[in-house]
Amino acid sequence: MILRIARSAGRVLSMIWSYRGVLTSITRVELAKRYSGSALGKAWLLINPLLLLGIYLFVYLVVFKMRFPGYSEFDYTLYVFAGLVPYIGMSEALNSGAVSLRQNMHLVKNVMLPVDLIPVRTVLVALAGQVVSILIVALLVTGDGNISWRFLLLPLVIVLQVLFLLGCVFVLSAVVVALPDVANFVNLSLLLLMFISPIGFKPEMVPGGFQAMIYLNPVYYMTEAFRTVLLGNHPIDLEALGWFALICVVTFALGCAFFRRFKNMLVDYE
Repeated sequence: MILRIARSAGRVLSMIWSYRGVLTSITRVELAKRYSGSALGKAWLLINPLLLLGIYLFVYLVVFKMRFPGYSEFDYTLYVFAGLVPYIGMSEALNSGAVSLRQNMHLVKNVMLPVDLIPVRTVLVALAGQVVSILIVALLVTGDGNISWRFLLLPLVIVLQVLFLLGCVFVLSAVVVALPDVANFVNLSLLLLMFISPIGFKPEMVPGGFQAMIYLNPVYYMTEAFRTVLLGNHPIDLEALGWFALICVVTFALGCAFFRRFKNMLVDYE
């Protein structure tokens, strides 16, 4: 069974590589189409993360008066923003990825390209906003003098995140074709995750009885990985980074196996 799951993941990676040119083209087209009807266009890639950061900082700094010992307000802002970076990408990818097949059933049935490319394209388009957020954090960190050699590991962390998101989207997109209501559940779950994930607080601040919820939350390991590479003064937690890598690889492999098993049934749905 493990070998079968590994083969499914290998086939998907091989397919992505084989169609990399096509995937690049359709991703660019989809990204341009997404913002073509908007007055502000691609400026929303900058506006959205800054608005989310502003809301988060207002809630935690102004309402809850959150403070970390030894952290200035600027340090706390960087801590929050670096934690929001992966959440921004994940939220967009899972929300749009969950409905990607259902909204493109004409492509599923009529195009002679692997149906796997639809969820992959959706995830790549969704991460555009995250890339802009990373650039903002990098500029702020560089200006503060806290840039580190760890920043060179950012591509590896992003690749692992993409694997995790693809695994989730492969499952969700197939399920939503048959059960559309699941898409609404995904949206509500992501909203809940934003507040129970350690983005504006540290895990040790949570009462002992609830800390298990933090460590069972994959978003915790994702935020730790991004903070480690983006913030030069953030402590390195090798255990958290190891769990992050393992969760991403396993999620991708399981998602590929699930999608491979059920994708041939998708044409039976309208």
